[in-house]
Amino acid sequence: MLLRTSENPSSTTFVNCLRKLPGTPLNGIVSRSKRRTEGVPISSPSFTRWAVPGTLLAGIGWMGSGFFFYVFPGEGNGPEGSFSWYLMESADAIAEAGMLAALVGLHFLQRPDYGRLGAAGFVVAFVGTAFVFLSTVSWLLLAGKDTPFNGFAFSLALVAWLVGFPLLGIATFRAGVLPRWSGVLLIAFFPVLFAILSFYETGVIWNGLVWLALGYALWTRRGTAVEQPTRVR
Repeated sequence: MLLRTSENPSSTTFVNCLRKLPGTPLNGIVSRSKRRTEGVPISSPSFTRWAVPGTLLAGIGWMGSGFFFYVFPGEGNGPEGSFSWYLMESADAIAEAGMLAALVGLHFLQRPDYGRLGAAGFVVAFVGTAFVFLSTVSWLLLAGKDTPFNGFAFSLALVAWLVGFPLLGIATFRAGVLPRWSGVLLIAFFPVLFAILSFYETGVIWNGLVWLALGYALWTRRGTAVEQPTRVR
């Protein structure tokens, strides 16, 4: 909205003076609004760049783990320490690392728009994924030996995923930065995984499809943002 100087010159002069002061709240509001209207991203680009590679790494890692699960018929995960077991657990660790990067990128991409709900969902989902990753790495290093830490980390991660991803999905759906179906996928991510695991030995292929779809949404959004011209004043 443009200020009309002819209606109230004194107030306009006062506002202009406030704009010139670097530490005033109005200066931050005006600067933020200007950046939005001119199409300048206000998220941190160095972190948002992690989103697409992270989703691809997560998707490929989970799909690879599912492939290894079915390529060794009759073995499933295989005995701890076997070749097939190392392949699948390593693929899981790669996928979980990709999820961490993707979550960071998604957060910084949507942070200006999805508010405290999204921030809370991100923190809980990130902590849960970090515990899953640490549990997998620990299991790999110990050749499948169970420890109290692994059990605690995995249990905590399940609770965090149950809470964090739906919150993040709701915030993503409401923010509208990504297509609405991206939020729906994040909401459904863990409940659908839990339902699949009730009938099948592995649900990692579902995980892979979710993160590849999110990567597609991020990729197409980036292409649209590049093609959109910025306003010139």
